[in-house]
Amino acid sequence: MLQAILIGNIGADATVQVADGREFISFRVAHNDSYTDTNGQKVERSMWVDCTMNCANGRPAVFDYLKQGTLVFVTGSISTRVYSSQKDRCMKAGIKLSVQRIELLGGQVDAIPRRLYTSDGVMVDVNKFYNVNQKNVTLLDPRGHQYDVDKHGWVTVHQDQPTEEQNG
Repeated sequence: MLQAILIGNIGADATVQVADGREFISFRVAHNDSYTDTNGQKVERSMWVDCTMNCANGRPAVFDYLKQGTLVFVTGSISTRVYSSQKDRCMKAGIKLSVQRIELLGGQVDAIPRRLYTSDGVMVDVNKFYNVNQKNVTLLDPRGHQYDVDKHGWVTVHQDQPTEEQNG
């Protein structure tokens, strides 16, 4: 198996696709590279990688954050594909990544805190993918905001949760 690590920006918002009755997430990541050639000229190039992520256990909470321009760290199995370009009618090759792990990079504040609490005060650590070992529960942060956990352990902001603007 070929494994790859990719850090780059998402080219367009991720979409949900269905094939053979199975759901998966599809998005493209651009890896930008630059160097100075022998003439002292700066050369920049982008390599695009088609990424797919299986949704066999439901859509991951990170899906809502896979928007155009988002910087991501992605790992997975790599393969190549050959296709005929309709635009210039020549054969081309591309890279595909079957995503096994994805992390959001960048300076934005996480939508979900790293530590939440059950109703009886037991602390629960939330990992980078907004996933916990608890199932079908509501968790609280220290300010009393509620977060729902689905049957797969994915954490989301409670539906009736007021926004930061409403909190004042």
